[in-house]
Order: sequence, then C-alpha cells, then structure tokens
Amino acid sequence: MKGKSFLLKRILGYILGFILFYEPFILFEKAAGKFITEPGFTSIHVPCPKIPLQEVFTGKLLDCGPISLFFLGILVVVSLIWGPLFCGKLCPAGALPEFLSRLVPEKFKLDWSHLVPVVPLRYGFFAGFLFSTYLGMGLPCPYCNYYTFDILMQFTTSGQLISTMPSLLATFVLWFFILGLFTKGGRGYCLFLCPAGTFCSLLHFIGSYLPGTWRMRVKDDQCVGCSLCVKKCPMRAVSLQDGKARVNLHQCIICQECEHNCPKQAIRYGHKKER
Repeated sequence: MKGKSFLLKRILGYILGFILFYEPFILFEKAAGKFITEPGFTSIHVPCPKIPLQEVFTGKLLDCGPISLFFLGILVVVSLIWGPLFCGKLCPAGALPEFLSRLVPEKFKLDWSHLVPVVPLRYGFFAGFLFSTYLGMGLPCPYCNYYTFDILMQFTTSGQLISTMPSLLATFVLWFFILGLFTKGGRGYCLFLCPAGTFCSLLHFIGSYLPGTWRMRVKDDQCVGCSLCVKKCPMRAVSLQDGKARVNLHQCIICQECEHNCPKQAIRYGHKKER
C-alpha cells in the first residue's frame, strides 16, 4: 500500500508538470503571462530554460523572453536550496522512459555507470551545449528530449506527425529507446544529454556548501549496506562505499526512490540540522 501511494504521488507530480508546460494547457506560461509581457504565441519554447543558458556566452541573455528568464531564475533558486526538484518531481520527458523501462527485463538493459565515466561525460556535454550557439551551431531544439516529448504528445492527440525532421526522429530513438527503455533506470538521456538537468545538479552541488540547504542524507548508523537504494535509483546516483550508501549530488534528482525503498530508513531528504 505504501509503495502504491508513493508511486501515485510521483505520477501525479509528472502529470502536473505536463499540465504546467505542455500544450494545450501550458498553465505556467499562461499564469506568468498575466504579469509578464510576452509575444502572443503559445509554445513549449516560451518558458524553456535551455535557450537563455546558451545565450550566456553570446551576450544575448537579456534578449531572451522574460518568461524564459523568469523560469530559469526559479530553477536557480530552487536547485540551490532544495535540489533539482523539477527533474525529480515535474519533468514528464524524464519520467516517461523511466516508468516504461520497468516493463523491460533487466537482462536487456545497460547500466551506463559501469561502462563510462558518467559525471565527466555529463558535464562535458553541458559545456559543449553552452558553447554550441557561440560557435554558430544553432539552437539545439531538434535534439531536445523535452521538445521531442511535446511532438510525441501532439501526435498522440491529433494523429498527425507535426515534424518529421531526421534529427528529431534520431533524438526520439536515443531518448526513448537506447537511453530510455533499454537503460537501467530509464533516465540515460537525463544522465548524459539534458543541459537543464545538469545545470540544476551543478547548482545542487554548489548549494550543498551553503547553510540550510536540502539534499538526500545518509544515516550511517542505520545503513546496513543492503544496496537496495543502489538498484532503485533511476539516475544511478547511489553507490556503496565501505559498506555504506553514498549519494552523488552531480546525478541525484531528488526523486526519493532511495529513501522510499530503504528498509532501515537510513536515507532521508532534509537539511543539515534535521535529526
């Protein structure tokens, strides 16, 4: 019963994220538009935080839409204090392959954390993303899983494939199948290729040095090293060191799967002063 309740809460969170950021709802954009002047069109691109991130190195940051800058500011504050909650609680593009991958037998899935250095690759791609527009490579929308998910939903509701760009189709295969269904945890795209998620994780790591910030914390005196948290983490952010669980802040998205699945309640989400 407890497991079903936790799963339901996660699913409801991602449904809320869909309603906030995807057509035909886009409630975040509509609500922000009542206070912030924005061009008269509705699209997932309007609140997208990835566009202003790229424009940091082109000198055009302030030319980005005010709603996009507003949402980026929210991500910065939330990620510094509470961690990448958007990734772990609201982003449906990350959740869809994660949940569907649970239907695929484990023997058919790759654990990339055992094959490649995850954190260097993650930040390496993020650096490449930041400089891509500066180097004249254009906007990365055709390679964005967030946009690809939007196209998929529009196809599902309208029956028409709105865009058949080869880059979008390749992104769909990479995001949904290779790094999704056939990757342990189902969040391979989030792990390696999502610049917004990496940015939030970097802020989460920086925030861990500030007083009063929140993160996943391990109580060593209660941890028995059963490794259940390691197996359940969709981002492969938990590992065992000297028989105790350790959470890598560069990968953690505060989904709290580790906390929920710990039989000894040795992992908790909280701030430093919490006992």
